[in-house]
Amino acid sequence: MAIKNIVLIGAGGNLGPAILKNLTASPHNYNVSVLSRQESSYKAPEDVALIKTDYSPESLVSALKGQDAVVSVIATTAVLDQKKIIDAAIAAGVKRFVPSEYGCDSSNPVTLQRVPPLNFKNQIREYLESKQDQIEWTAIYTGPFFDWGLKVGFLGYNIPEASATLFSAQKDVPFSTSTLDFIGRAIAQALSPAIAPKTANQRLRVRSFTTTQTQILAALEKASGKKWTVQETDLDARVKDAQDKLAKSDFSGVGTLITGAIVDPKAGNNFDYNPSNDLLELPTEDINAVVKSVL
Repeated sequence: MAIKNIVLIGAGGNLGPAILKNLTASPHNYNVSVLSRQESSYKAPEDVALIKTDYSPESLVSALKGQDAVVSVIATTAVLDQKKIIDAAIAAGVKRFVPSEYGCDSSNPVTLQRVPPLNFKNQIREYLESKQDQIEWTAIYTGPFFDWGLKVGFLGYNIPEASATLFSAQKDVPFSTSTLDFIGRAIAQALSPAIAPKTANQRLRVRSFTTTQTQILAALEKASGKKWTVQETDLDARVKDAQDKLAKSDFSGVGTLITGAIVDPKAGNNFDYNPSNDLLELPTEDINAVVKSVL
């Protein structure tokens, strides 16, 4: 039976609006809802239903009744809360659960070693694997959010100042990355009637494109028409500092740990070796066009 009714959990984050946009605009005519806490002030778009819950097991089962798929974009800090949502989805008869993955490949042991908090995401995927005789799942890895990362300086580029910080030893290491809109399209396609049977109980790796720090800098200089100020730095030293902070329960350096995983070839975040773009019928994007749109 085709997936028709889809509920999104965690719609208020960076990725939520892009997912809602692509699900509601999809030619597959999904019926889209958002699950929200009772006390939340979140307001859903006009064409999206809002379902309130107090997150008790009974309330969750009631909220998920009649839904075919749950798409979760819950923040990493609350990822383990998905276990009770999965249990409620099973009780409610939901067919498919898309856990809050995205980003780095959290199934890769090196990624997990570099970014210990991602173990929570891995635990959820393993929990779904243990329940796949009762509910299907689809895990989607996308690499870092490219357009969002450029805007907030996450990838080491400061657009207002036309400056960049490159990692000396890793500036030419290829890694895969996706725009927010591309991720939304990937989810819509993964649940579509002709493709959904092929994405059941699968880990998908999708990307807008695969690039390097050096190539991103070139695209930024081309789009801006100016030479950028470049500083090179030792990423390994920054990662060591972030690891020391994490050991003291200081999570302020987790972004640096994620960056370390993104540009570590052993962490498997170059998806060119096994991409799912063709399966989802999604062409790659042009880095120069994307960078120009961000600027």
